[in-house]
Amino acid sequence: MTETKDPMEIYRQAMASAPVVIETSPPRLERAEVWPYPDLARLWVRVQIGPFAASPNLALRLYDSDQQMVSTMFMVEVREPYQSLTIHLRQTPRPGEAYRMELELSRDEEVLDAQAIDFLLAFHDPGTAHGGTGDPPAR
Repeated sequence: MTETKDPMEIYRQAMASAPVVIETSPPRLERAEVWPYPDLARLWVRVQIGPFAASPNLALRLYDSDQQMVSTMFMVEVREPYQSLTIHLRQTPRPGEAYRMELELSRDEEVLDAQAIDFLLAFHDPGTAHGGTGDPPAR
């Protein structure tokens, strides 16, 4: 008969062998991109965060060309350094107009890093843009 291991023992062994991440500096937003979907009512947002030991929070705020907030998202204690998100506009899209995505990384009420991405609300296929690699450059 096959011997089964105690799940708690498996967990303890996994935690003991997991690499320890040590922060030499606070985590930063290393890369962020915004890609409108064809319907322009949704945005694909990709965010890469630098190494971290304690999980940071990630806030995203989207503004239209009149500087009116049209969408927000707040992620509490992000566990992974790479985020791929879909954000929905809470108003009718205005094709071709300028929009601004503001990203803020924080922890314990302290802002660690912030970035803003200005873009036009127009569809560009990230799979065929920039040589067809499917991996567009950071904005």
